[in-house]
Amino acid sequence: MSIPQFARWILQGFVIFAFLILVVLLTSLAINFRYRRKAERPLEDVQSLRVGQSTTADVLRIMSSNGGGPGQSSSSSCTPMDGAYDVWTGSQSIERLEQSVPVLRRFGLRQWATAATVILREGRVCYVRYGVDMMDHSGEWEWVIDTKLLPAGQLSVSGTEYSAYRIGTKDFKGMRMLRSELAPGATEEKRRRAFTYDFSCVTSFRGCGQRCEISPLVWQDVYQDSLQAGWKLPIEETSDPRCAFAEKVQ
Repeated sequence: MSIPQFARWILQGFVIFAFLILVVLLTSLAINFRYRRKAERPLEDVQSLRVGQSTTADVLRIMSSNGGGPGQSSSSSCTPMDGAYDVWTGSQSIERLEQSVPVLRRFGLRQWATAATVILREGRVCYVRYGVDMMDHSGEWEWVIDTKLLPAGQLSVSGTEYSAYRIGTKDFKGMRMLRSELAPGATEEKRRRAFTYDFSCVTSFRGCGQRCEISPLVWQDVYQDSLQAGWKLPIEETSDPRCAFAEKVQ
């Protein structure tokens, strides 16, 4: 029994569509592998910086090796400032594709970027920020996950008055933030937790499903704080098996 002509057209159209989706996903996966490496290198470098100790030469060396340069960032904690430097990583091609064909988010494709900023005062590092910006798979929330090194007494996240490591989460106008801040007195273990980022989900076909995958240790600390203080994280995170795994990461 022969297949009707219209059925063959539908079948051919489906095959072509599936092939195009596969090509797009494989291409985006290759791009994400490239940008994952570019995101991990400055992360490893900036976490070695120390507020009030690291010098301009230390910063210039990091910027030179990561393709960064002078930026326009500022911080009220660092006035008068000597200068600011930025390293940005992201794919404008993926951003344009994701905005043009939103359904591709369901296949793991979404825009994401990282940025590292360093501000100097009197020839020493005064402020460091490393952050990740990513849209969730629904396009409803923009995730902002960042770690900051700040001078003593300048931490802005609420927490124990004398704590040198503070963490928090906040939803604000379509933005879901996960933040950690470190003062010079923070222990090496707290620095490790704050600067632990995992980009493996951006190079998987399913993509990043929750913030806990990207910053598992800070999310774990925020989750424990929520249990002790009696407030709740979003149910889509706490009920997700991927975040259950993050709770066990050490």
